[in-house]
Amino acid sequence: MKRDFLLLVASRVFSRLGDGFLRILAVLLVAARSKDPMVAGLVLVFRYVSEILINAVSGPFIDRFRIRTSLMASDLLRTALSLLLVAAVLSGQPYWLFLVLSFLGDFVFIFFKPAADKVVKVDFPVSEGTRILSLVDAANHVSNIGGYALASLVAATLGLEVAVLFGPVFFFSSFLLVARLRLPGEKAIDYRKVRSQSWWESQREGLLYTWRSRPLRFLLIGRSLVAVGQGSFSVLSVAYLASLAKGISSYGYFESAQSAGKVVVTLLVIPFFFARRSTFLLTAVSLLLVGFSFFGFRLAHDVVLACLVGAMVGAGQASQAVGVDAILNRYSEASIQGRAKSTTSFGSRLSGLAAIGLVYFLVSAARVEPRVIFGWLGIFPIIGALVFFLGWMAERSGKVGVSEVTDGT
Repeated sequence: MKRDFLLLVASRVFSRLGDGFLRILAVLLVAARSKDPMVAGLVLVFRYVSEILINAVSGPFIDRFRIRTSLMASDLLRTALSLLLVAAVLSGQPYWLFLVLSFLGDFVFIFFKPAADKVVKVDFPVSEGTRILSLVDAANHVSNIGGYALASLVAATLGLEVAVLFGPVFFFSSFLLVARLRLPGEKAIDYRKVRSQSWWESQREGLLYTWRSRPLRFLLIGRSLVAVGQGSFSVLSVAYLASLAKGISSYGYFESAQSAGKVVVTLLVIPFFFARRSTFLLTAVSLLLVGFSFFGFRLAHDVVLACLVGAMVGAGQASQAVGVDAILNRYSEASIQGRAKSTTSFGSRLSGLAAIGLVYFLVSAARVEPRVIFGWLGIFPIIGALVFFLGWMAERSGKVGVSEVTDGT
């Protein structure tokens, strides 16, 4: 168990270094070629589009294949895509190709992400799930900060063309590490039974399982409400910072500030104060922090203050992410966890994309100031928090119970 945990953390460090590194580079590359920060924001929009497309189909595939196989495939595909980005940049291709490669990279990352969560499910007891998920996420966020900082440093000193050369190294290093995972608890999953179903039968089973489960139904509704605010914030922050800083160069600092908040909450706050508490309570409190931070962001008049508020946003979003994964870890069976995660995420990303479309229209066509829109975004996480508080009350009353599936202990 300890060996697998260390290998998982080490592989996520390299994978997230590459993810953060290429995300910043993609924004900078598109901004440099297009001269438009809203177009550069499409790099972030594509992640939402990826989640919507993937969450409709990925669950049955992830549940059919062994965890290590899925993680290795993810790293190899991202290695190949980062090599294509190198070729595109060095050959002087237009920025739309960078957007396509960024989209495909996010597609692969999100498609296989449930496999990493299942490592925790099969190797650790449910009672340890929140703490382990929080520590793994802390490693992810530290690595993202490293990726953001390294991308900004290399791009500033050596140029964007040289910076992209580093991308493939990160993902291939992660591949070498996940290839050594053992995952003894995975024996509890009957893959023959899962594979005997057609894709639609498997998908239908996941949908019914999610809706009939009271805690997962709370999760689906709450996430859908929250995504309206979070989806809008992700892209709107790019245009807002570009206006404050008279350019998009500060975006890397803002992402780093968000990740710093994520590190603090996942490395210290959750393991010491929330690891043994209700996963619904953790998520509800997190969303209150996100909502109030959104309200505060509109008051920022310089990049430094924006980054400080961004750290609070990051802390809230990171603890929410841990809470969501911990609810899935606690209330879904290992054999169906990939489909449960996809189903609860699909509705949230769909509502998030609709909100992003509305924001693009308001900013680009209606010429509404981003600062005005920020005044409304905080409402949705707060409403979502109320849903999770209802889940907490149902949990305390004994109306929901822990999944009884063997979890690798």
